[in-house]
Amino acid sequence: MNDKTVDKQEQIIKIAMQLFAVKGSSSTSMQEIAELCGISKGSLYLVFKSKEELERSIFLYCYRMIRDPLLREEQETRRTPREKLRNQIEILLSHVYELREFLQRQIQEVAGKGFDTEVPDWLRRNNASFLRWFQVKMELLYGKDVVPYTGDLCMIGHGLIKSYIAVIFRKDTQVPIADMADHLMNLMDMIVSGLLTSKQAPLINSATLANWMAENEENKRKNPLQLIKEMKAAISKLDSIASEEAADLLESLNILEGEVLIPHPRKAIIQGMLSNLQSCSELTAELEELRKLIASIPHNSCVFR
Repeated sequence: MNDKTVDKQEQIIKIAMQLFAVKGSSSTSMQEIAELCGISKGSLYLVFKSKEELERSIFLYCYRMIRDPLLREEQETRRTPREKLRNQIEILLSHVYELREFLQRQIQEVAGKGFDTEVPDWLRRNNASFLRWFQVKMELLYGKDVVPYTGDLCMIGHGLIKSYIAVIFRKDTQVPIADMADHLMNLMDMIVSGLLTSKQAPLINSATLANWMAENEENKRKNPLQLIKEMKAAISKLDSIASEEAADLLESLNILEGEVLIPHPRKAIIQGMLSNLQSCSELTAELEELRKLIASIPHNSCVFR
């Protein structure tokens, strides 16, 4: 897919989002979208084969818009784990604020359809990965004693984020998002301190949490993300390459990591990053295995299946 096609898709997506924010997706026709884009309805269908495909593309666009800066913050090496988490909260809330009119309308439409609206399979499969990430993050912030409370803290954190988003959605409330991020981190500090002091048994026990995290991951080793993580660690330990070359290799792995996380990985980007990694002879075996793992990912699916 060339740059011109990608730009055209993004232009249509942004215009469709504006209409969906005002009228809702169910009340917006493809003809209206085409007219606002300044193209014919036939030309619109050349880019998106159906309204359902356009809606899925909008969903993915919003997802990547939030995910990409979160990943970049996670890869920052100059900040503490607490600073990273605090910044990621601010990034999340800032993008929700930016998308608030569109998201509010979508929530209203979903509510109108009842509870049968299906969560996209590719997004649901990321839950186990998120739980593992959250557990590691909590341990880095608060120590090993907090690990049994991972499930409880995940639920509490999720509830707090939802509440803050509700505040963002209110037009009559003006609370700086940076203050929200600081406040939420302080609340988590107090909650963790209370749990560790009281030594209360967790509501979500370790067995339940382990089952959640094991969901859809029977063959964890056969996962390109796991191999990419191992390759990053190996590069960091290599004394035979210059620091600039190591930085380039790590950047290529970071880009690959971002691509395999999304439902529609871009083949050209993946091939380019794999070619960049060929310069490191010490990773020849791992690179070959990575090629095979990535090749086995369905073109319309992410790695968590």
